[in-house]
Amino acid sequence: MVFDDLYSLDPSTLAAHQPLHALIFLFKWTSDSPDPTSGGSYDSDFPGFFAHQVVNNACATLAVLNALGNVPSLKSGQPLEELFNFTQGMDPQTRGMVVTSADWLRECHNSLTPPSVISLDGLGLPKTSEDAYHFIVYLPFMGCVYELDGLKASPIRHGVYEEKGEGWAGKARFAPIPPPHTQPFWSDSVFSGRSLRAG
Repeated sequence: MVFDDLYSLDPSTLAAHQPLHALIFLFKWTSDSPDPTSGGSYDSDFPGFFAHQVVNNACATLAVLNALGNVPSLKSGQPLEELFNFTQGMDPQTRGMVVTSADWLRECHNSLTPPSVISLDGLGLPKTSEDAYHFIVYLPFMGCVYELDGLKASPIRHGVYEEKGEGWAGKARFAPIPPPHTQPFWSDSVFSGRSLRAG
């Protein structure tokens, strides 16, 4: 599996990343909005892998796990395969607790600290609260497009998609991205997303 950066969701960009298994979006989190279903409907009977985020600052790792856990063709290593097998049949909250307690996963997560590209310390700028960011996954599962957000009660089903044309990615592209409780971490010139494809 390969994770690629995306700077656009236009059809030609998505076509260049086929076969595409998931889209992971980075959003600037705002806490002043309600928690809607983003235009889809909660699917509390979702039969795939879905874990809640039960600790702070783990949404990127959880987004990757929620994506990888729903790629049937994935050949994974022993620790990941054991995690997915062990958590089969668990509710999302319990799965989140198991993910959090996996020492090997915590070590991997903690080893990936973001680089500090620009430091504003010492410039005398007023200190404001730090911005919070959140990762959300969109992926195809059993003929439907799903949104997997570890902070929500269940996966959100955005409906069926057609295999022809852009397929599920086209449906995801027109899903209500970003959800109303977030602000996208892109503007006319900046986009932040990741694609998960076979490599």
